[in-house]
Amino acid sequence: MSSLQLLKLTEHGRSLLASRRRTLAVVTGVLVAGGTAAYMRNRFIKSDTSGHDSEPLNNNEKTRQLTPDVNLIKNKKKRGGLRSLQILAAILLSKMGQRGTRNIMALVAIVVLRTALSNRLAKVQGFLFRAAFLRRVPTFVRLIAENLLLCFLQSALFSTSKYLTGTLGLRFRKILTELIHADYFENMVYYKLSHVDGRISNPEQRIASDIPRFCSELSDLVQEDLIAVAEGLLYTWRLCSYASPKYVLWILAYVIGAGSVIRNFSPAFGKLMSKEQQLEGEYRQLHSRLRTHAESIAFYGGEKREESHIRRQFKTLVQHMRLVLHDHWWFGMIQDFLLKYLGATVGVILIIEPFFAGNLRPDTSTLGRAEMLSNLRYHTSVIISLFQSLGTLSISSRRLNRLSGYADRIHELAVVSRELSATHDKLSAQNHASKNYFTEASYIEFAGVKVVTPTGNVLVDNLCLKVDSGSNLLITGPNGSGKSSLFRVLGGLWPLKSGHIVKPGIGSDLNKEIFYVPQRPYTAVGTLRDQLIYPLTAREETEPLTHSGMVELLKNVDLEYLLERYPLEEEINWGDELSLGEQQRLGMARLFYHKPKFAILDECTSAVTTDMEERFCAKVRAMGTSCITISHRPALVAFHDIVLSLDGEGGWSVQYQRDDLSIPTKLAPNLLNSSVTNRQSDAMAVQKAFLTSSKSSASLNSKDQSYITELIATSPDRDHKAPLPIVPQLEKRPRILPLRVAAMLKVLVPTLVDKQGAQLFAVSLLVCLGHGYLIALLL
Repeated sequence: MSSLQLLKLTEHGRSLLASRRRTLAVVTGVLVAGGTAAYMRNRFIKSDTSGHDSEPLNNNEKTRQLTPDVNLIKNKKKRGGLRSLQILAAILLSKMGQRGTRNIMALVAIVVLRTALSNRLAKVQGFLFRAAFLRRVPTFVRLIAENLLLCFLQSALFSTSKYLTGTLGLRFRKILTELIHADYFENMVYYKLSHVDGRISNPEQRIASDIPRFCSELSDLVQEDLIAVAEGLLYTWRLCSYASPKYVLWILAYVIGAGSVIRNFSPAFGKLMSKEQQLEGEYRQLHSRLRTHAESIAFYGGEKREESHIRRQFKTLVQHMRLVLHDHWWFGMIQDFLLKYLGATVGVILIIEPFFAGNLRPDTSTLGRAEMLSNLRYHTSVIISLFQSLGTLSISSRRLNRLSGYADRIHELAVVSRELSATHDKLSAQNHASKNYFTEASYIEFAGVKVVTPTGNVLVDNLCLKVDSGSNLLITGPNGSGKSSLFRVLGGLWPLKSGHIVKPGIGSDLNKEIFYVPQRPYTAVGTLRDQLIYPLTAREETEPLTHSGMVELLKNVDLEYLLERYPLEEEINWGDELSLGEQQRLGMARLFYHKPKFAILDECTSAVTTDMEERFCAKVRAMGTSCITISHRPALVAFHDIVLSLDGEGGWSVQYQRDDLSIPTKLAPNLLNSSVTNRQSDAMAVQKAFLTSSKSSASLNSKDQSYITELIATSPDRDHKAPLPIVPQLEKRPRILPLRVAAMLKVLVPTLVDKQGAQLFAVSLLVCLGHGYLIALLL
C-alpha cells in the first residue's frame, strides 16, 4: 500500500505492544491447553468405553466370537467414518474426465477472480472514506461508480460460481449413479438386495436421495474451501506486506487452538446423519406401502393399525431428530463462541494493535487522518476476511463428518452390489466345477435339485423331473411348500445349491424361450402397446406389433374395450387403472404375443373366471407352448400331463404321467364347450385315466396323498361307481334356456324342500298364472 506511512515505534507504542503481546500469548496458551486437555479426555473416554464394551464380548457365544461384527471392523478402518469419503473422492477424481476437469479449472479461475475483486472492493471502500473525510466530491462520485461496477462483477462471478458448483455436483451424481447402476442391474442384484441378501435397507433411498445430497454438499464444500484458500493466501500476503507476519501467526495460532477444541467436542455427526437417513427411508417406505395397498387396507378397515405403525416410526424419527438438534445446540454454542464472538474480539485487538504500535499511525494533519481512516477500513476487511477463511478451513472437518454419513451408506451399497455381482459369477464357476450348473437343451429337467431359501430352509430336496417340449406340468402343494421357489431357482433369482438344471438358453436367467407370468403381472408406465411387448422395447422388436395384431391379442383376452377407453399413444400407470383380473388378462395377452417354448404360469389366472381360464389354457396349448402351472383349480388337471405334488417338508411326488393317447377317446371331455361340461367330472375322469395308465410314474402312499385329490374331494359327493358322464355329440344345436334362467333353476330346484324354496316357487307360480290370465283377457 503506497499511501501508508510507516513510522517508527515510540516508547509508548513499544510498551503497549508488549502488553498486547502478553495478552494474546496468554489467550493462545489457554486455548491450546484447553484443546489438548479436551483431546486427551476424549481419548480416555473412548478407551474406557472400548474396555467396558469388550467385557461382555468375552461372555458371548463362540459363534459370535468366530464371526465378529462387520460394522465394528469397518468403523475401525474408517478412523472416524472418513475412509468411505476418501474412497468416493478418489473414485470421483479418477472418473472426472476432461469435461469435469475443465469444470474444476473454471471454478478455480472464478474463485481467484472473486477474491481479487473482493480485495479491490475493500480498497475502493477505504478510498471512499478518505474522499468523504477530505470532501472531494468528484473523487467520491468516481469511486461510487467504480464500487457499483465491482459489485455487479461480483454478483456475476458469484452466480457463475454457483452454476459451476451445481454442474460439478451434477457431474458427481452422474459418476456415482452410473457406478451403482453398473452392478445394481447386473446379475439381478436389484432383486437380491431386497429379497436375498438383507444387508442393505432401502437401496432406492440411497440411490435417489443420499447420492444427490452427498454430491450437492460435496460440491458446495469444494467451492467454499477453494474460496477460503484463495482469500487466506491473498490476505496473508497483503497483511505481511504492510504490517507484519506476526499478525498472521497470531490468527493462525488462534484458529488452530479453537479448531482443536471444536474437533474434540464435536459429536459423531456422520453416524447421526447415517441413522437419520435410514429412519427417513423407513418412514417413507411405510407411506409408500400405505399408498400401494390403500384399497386392501380400506376394505379391511385397517387404517388404525397402519396409523399406529406410521406413528411409531415417526416417533422414533422425531426422537432421533431431537437428539441431533440437541447435539447441534450445545456444539453450535461452543463453535459460535470460539469462532464468532471471541474471534471477533481477537480480531478487533488485531485491527487496532498496529495503530497503537505505530505501524499504521499517521501524522496529525488532515490528510494523515484521512489516510488513517482509509487504512483502517482496508485493514478491517483484511483481518475479517482472513479470520473467515481460516475459520472455514478449521470447521471443514465438521462438514466432512456430516458427508461421511452419506458416504458410508453409498459406499456400503456399492460394495455389497459389487460383492453380489461377483458372487454370482463365482458361484457359477463353482457350480460348473462341482457339476451343479445349468446347461442348454430344448427341454427342462431337474436332476437332484435342492431348493433352499436365503435363510437356509430346505423346501424341496433332490428333485428329479423332466418336462419335454409339448408336455405340461401342474405343480400343487400347500402354501410355503416351494412351488414359486422352484421357479426362482430355475430363473436364477436364487442360487442353485445342489443339482443340475437343463433348460432352453445358456446361463441361469430366464430368457425369451421361457416366459414367466406371475399372479400379479408387472405393468410398466407406458402405452398399451408397451404393455403387450414388455420386456421388449420398440427398437428390440424383430416383428413390430401392428394395430390389427394388437386388436387380435386384446380380443383373445376380452380387453378390446381398452382401445376405446384409452388413447393409444398416452403413457399411463396401468397398475392404478386396471383391476387384478384385467392385469392378469393383460399378462396372458403378453404371453400370446411372445409365444415362448415354455410358459411358467404362477397362479396367473386366479382372478378370472373358470371359463376364461380354460380358454386361456386351450389357447396356450394350441400355439404349441408347454405350460408349467401353479394352480389349485381341479379343472386345469385336464390340460396337464404331469402333476408334481410338494409336501412343504422337502418331499415331493409325481402323481401321474401319460401321453395324450392314454385317455380313452370316449372319456375325453369336450373342454371347449364349457357351458355343458361338468368340470369336476372331467378332472376326475382325467385323474382316473392317469392312475390306471401303465405310464404312471409313481403311486401315492397314505402320507404323501395327492394335493389335487384333496381339491377334487371338496366337490359334492357322488357315486364314483357310476359311469362317468360323456358329452353327447349332437347333430344339431339343441334349444336351451338362457344362462340366467338356467342359473336361477339351479338355485331354486334344490331348495323346494324347505320353506324359503316353497315360497319362492309359489311366488313364481302366481306370477306365471297372473301373466297367463292377463294374456287371456287381452285376447
